[in-house]
Amino acid sequence: MDQEKIEQLVTKAQNSDSAAFAELIGLTQRFAFSSAVRITGNTEESRDIVQEAYIRAWTNIHRFSGKVTFQSWLFSILRNLSIDYLRKVRNRQLAVGSSIQVQDNNHPGALYEANELTSLIQKWIPSLSETQQLVFLLRDLEDLSIREVIDQTGLTESSIKSSLYLARKKLAVHLKKNGYHLP
Repeated sequence: MDQEKIEQLVTKAQNSDSAAFAELIGLTQRFAFSSAVRITGNTEESRDIVQEAYIRAWTNIHRFSGKVTFQSWLFSILRNLSIDYLRKVRNRQLAVGSSIQVQDNNHPGALYEANELTSLIQKWIPSLSETQQLVFLLRDLEDLSIREVIDQTGLTESSIKSSLYLARKKLAVHLKKNGYHLP
């Protein structure tokens, strides 16, 4: 993703250029959607979350200061909306007293373990700093190269590697606290 082009489009959008904002959406929608899906684990809800995030971004584009990249700013909006969604789901589940249903009759224990681990990681991601969240999602969950993460975020290679190292270290501690034994 061309960071300079994005910066130019943001400037135009801040001057009420809706066509520039539409182009911004085109350049960032894959990133936005995959980020929301990674946090929520729900494809359908993620579409609504991304749509709401772009509405909020457009409404508040004048507040964007440029201290972080547009993608980082958009990610913070997505993260907050996704967390709100997860809270609503959790509250609904607690109210209804829902139970976990295992779909794979051949390996129900393995499926349960995988679902539990995924849920544990999704709930853990918001505890990271904004930069660590962004880098962890793009590098480890989206499987982007360091070069692609640089292009998406505008961060330096050393910043990406440092943030990724810290995120992974925190994840290892979190998993160990929750009974997962790492090699």
